[in-house]
Amino acid sequence: MADIKKHFWFVTDGKPGHINQSLGLLEALHRRLPNVTWREIPVMSIWQAIPFAWQQQKQRPTLIIGTGHRTHLTLLILSKIMRVPCIVLMKPSLPLYWFDLCIIPEHDSPPARQNIINSMGPLNKLQPANKEAGSGVILVGGPSKHFDWQPEPLHAQLIKLIQQDPRNWTIATSRRTPESTISLLQTLADVTLVLASDTDANWLPGLLAKTERCWVTQDSMSMIYEALTAGCNVKLLDVPTRGKNRLSRGIQKLQSSGYLSTDINPPLKLAEADRCAEIIQQRYLS
Repeated sequence: MADIKKHFWFVTDGKPGHINQSLGLLEALHRRLPNVTWREIPVMSIWQAIPFAWQQQKQRPTLIIGTGHRTHLTLLILSKIMRVPCIVLMKPSLPLYWFDLCIIPEHDSPPARQNIINSMGPLNKLQPANKEAGSGVILVGGPSKHFDWQPEPLHAQLIKLIQQDPRNWTIATSRRTPESTISLLQTLADVTLVLASDTDANWLPGLLAKTERCWVTQDSMSMIYEALTAGCNVKLLDVPTRGKNRLSRGIQKLQSSGYLSTDINPPLKLAEADRCAEIIQQRYLS
């Protein structure tokens, strides 16, 4: 089927994280089926989506996908009017059976149903590249409702890490990293500190693709999954959890499944977008 053109629509709410998930799946499909193309469709109201769908009947896509709660209604309207399957990349806020396929992270505890694929975290578009010997990245998050952010203990962990594992360390902050934490990071010796405000959306994926080892504060779930997908050897920096929650369940699953690095066994490789793309190809594209 690789010689037959497949065209997809992806509905977007404009959020970079949601776009990253959709593109992760689309690019994985393209790796399997080179003649895949796609078009970005913005979220619409009912009164916009219905006439748009009728006007586009001659350009009917093969599949429609979407990520984010705001995309659900547009996704469903386009799918029903154009009579093509729709795929949502999250646990939807609408009934699960309304969607042809739901790709839901395991930490969101999806039910066992025929139209559900459990994924190890949200999908992303990262891909491994040739790793640079001696490279290392430390990804620092910030306060969240699921974790207690403690800058001083984190600073102590980083001092010990840099002393025990001397390499070309780059520390990258996130947009959640407080100024007080950044001030502590600036006191660390023999590292390169890069602030989130000084980078664009392509900088971190490019860095992770060629990095050997990566430490991530465990509040930063999306960065953990991105570092794993990029083929990094990933370990976690301790940030106290506020009881059991869906993010702590996700971390426990990664640890028990062997994806996080240990001193004994090499970690498993994570390629969830490719795995989901294979299932979609078998169900809808063959």
